[in-house]
Amino acid sequence: MHVPPCFSLNSISAADSAQQIIYLSIVGPLMLAAAFEWVLWLGAFIYCLIKVYHKADHWSIKALAVVMLFLFSILRLSFLPVMVVTLPLPPQISRHIPETMASVFQWFAFWSFSVLLIGPWLLCVYQLVTSSLGRKKRIKEILNDHTAPKTVVVMPVYKEEPEVLIKAINSVVDCDYPAACIHVFLSWDGYVVDESYLRVTRHFGLMMDSKDYPPSVDFAYKGARVTVSRFPHGGKRHCQKQTFKLIEKVYAKYLKRHDDLFVLFIDSDCILDRLCLQNFMYDMELKPGSKHSMLAMTGIITSTTEKNSLITVLQDMEYLHGQLFERSVESGCGAVTCLPGALTILRFSAFRKMAKYYFSDKAEQCEDLFDFGKCHLGEDRWLTHLFMIGAKRPYQIQLCTGAFCKTEAVQTFSSLLKQRRRWFLGFITNEVCMITDVRLWVRYPLLCVVRFLQNTIRTTALLFFIMVIALITTSKKPDELPVGFMGVSLSLNYLLMFYFGLRLRRYKAWLYPLMFVMNPFFNWLYMVYGIFTAGQRTWGGPRADAATADDHTTPAEAVELAREKGDDLNVDVDTFRHSTSIVRRRSVPIRPSDHIVGRFTPSEQLLDGYYLGTNEIGRARAHLPAPDPNDAPLPNVPRFHVPGQYRDSTESIYTESSGSESNVVLLPHTMDNLMDADDQCKLTYARRRYQAAAGIPIMGASEQTEAWPTVLEPSQDDTPEAAGFHAVTTFPEAHHSQHENQVPLETIQVAEQQGLPQ
Repeated sequence: MHVPPCFSLNSISAADSAQQIIYLSIVGPLMLAAAFEWVLWLGAFIYCLIKVYHKADHWSIKALAVVMLFLFSILRLSFLPVMVVTLPLPPQISRHIPETMASVFQWFAFWSFSVLLIGPWLLCVYQLVTSSLGRKKRIKEILNDHTAPKTVVVMPVYKEEPEVLIKAINSVVDCDYPAACIHVFLSWDGYVVDESYLRVTRHFGLMMDSKDYPPSVDFAYKGARVTVSRFPHGGKRHCQKQTFKLIEKVYAKYLKRHDDLFVLFIDSDCILDRLCLQNFMYDMELKPGSKHSMLAMTGIITSTTEKNSLITVLQDMEYLHGQLFERSVESGCGAVTCLPGALTILRFSAFRKMAKYYFSDKAEQCEDLFDFGKCHLGEDRWLTHLFMIGAKRPYQIQLCTGAFCKTEAVQTFSSLLKQRRRWFLGFITNEVCMITDVRLWVRYPLLCVVRFLQNTIRTTALLFFIMVIALITTSKKPDELPVGFMGVSLSLNYLLMFYFGLRLRRYKAWLYPLMFVMNPFFNWLYMVYGIFTAGQRTWGGPRADAATADDHTTPAEAVELAREKGDDLNVDVDTFRHSTSIVRRRSVPIRPSDHIVGRFTPSEQLLDGYYLGTNEIGRARAHLPAPDPNDAPLPNVPRFHVPGQYRDSTESIYTESSGSESNVVLLPHTMDNLMDADDQCKLTYARRRYQAAAGIPIMGASEQTEAWPTVLEPSQDDTPEAAGFHAVTTFPEAHHSQHENQVPLETIQVAEQQGLPQ
């Protein structure tokens, strides 16, 4: 058998020399570190597979866990002799390796690594060719209030600097997107009116005493609608849950007639690109020939910093490579496996069907750190797993290569280490749950194969660095090492990074060789630190200052307490299921329930044009015969929400640990309610002057008080000077969806009789 020159093994003199001693002193520790990493990753993955087997509640999970454990062990162990015959070992060891065995394993290494490298690379190139990458405007027509879908932006806030928060809000409302179609929900995770809250609200023009601030208030800002709310402290997920319930109340009527409402989840320190919303809407709804079946998408998150350092530069390159390469590959295989909370957009009608699963409190169901890592540390991946099962077909959860946002890069190494430990533990626990879910193998077979094979070769990057040292020290000749394969690997990845940097004008991506050399060391630290700091809960018991759940502290509160202390793992999970709960709760399932299979779908439209929730459609179909397409709209289909008859997810997302008070969400106050009598009179006159100038019929007093006003920037003549707000509220002919949502049914009927625009 002919062996490629780059993999040939020549005999080297066994004579000791000073050069060999120096070489061993440098490479020896690196070889030990690589071997330790290899063993640690093998043990950690097998441990998680065993945990899945013991926690399995279905026979298919146990069967797949056994199969995956066997295949992973075989493939992983097969790389051990490959390492032996490929690494630049001292001649005292390498001369005892038979040539035939070395040739076989070198061929195996060459072809296996080539397939695992070139296959995803070609798939990534295909995705880049078939999609538009970059901050380029995809919608050629000018969007207006009638053609742009309504977008709700949910931004949880907790101890954020006011300047950073205001900058993030401005990036949303200043997007190249009709302002009347943007509704920002700025939700504080904490009911206390603190200095940060006051500074932000005063920036918006809300000049009131802190005691007078309602829990939720609506106002206009740069033409967009903004709802500022305060909820009891319960963490990011709890804050999003309360905001979601508020959105359902505000848009209850709108959702009966439209399926073009989208919800965008972002962090409070994210800066949206000017075309982010527009490009999201293009892929989700406005693309020519679209079947409106896209359910969820994530964009490209890049890092930003005021002061560059080695850590921030490496993060920037890692973000680009991880998202534009790895997520592009996943997207081409059927679905991305992680929808980050920092930038994820969802079709609201489909999301509301999954809300009770998405927002369910899992902390009190955690039995051990495996559950804690899966549902808390890796909640983004766990929730994406829910959506992947809930979708009816592949390619409904994708990557938008034209939607960009920036987030602040971690500045210190200690913070970076904690962040990556959290990511690693969340990744490995959710990864084994995904590859042991037979439903994913049926729906996304190529994705599961790619993910599994990539896990088998993980932690081998340190070996390339050892070979580079061998060449630099001239201890080995180029024909004795797989230099050709190393060059191809680096060249293909660098070619992509060079293209990314050129297309996005992020020229730091051209420093990819630095990342190629440095990242193996950082990844080694992340994994070793993550595994050992996670294991101390089990091996050494909880620390004395670990957050615990008791009669006065719920598991969710204990998790938040640990997060506030700066260490998510500083919790005693053993106390979570022995707290105040009377009924012993079922542990967290290994995979999502079968009840959500095919549930993540848009609302169906009935013959009368109304969109109804799953529950309402079920009730209607249960009591009605099959409809005749030639008949008039069905008379018995419940079109409107009847008090006391709840539907879909708002009232179904209660958990056993949730108190009734925490689930009460009130509608926001309008600006009229916060003004005194004089300001209300001035605002009324300003509205009437605008309506008269625009030729809009003036509504009656009762209609004006019932209708939620749309938002427009005022002219100087119309602005009430004493109101002190950045914008006034009017009733213009601006956006039919806002009239549909914000005007009660009686007002709509009156408008139809008068021929008013809806």
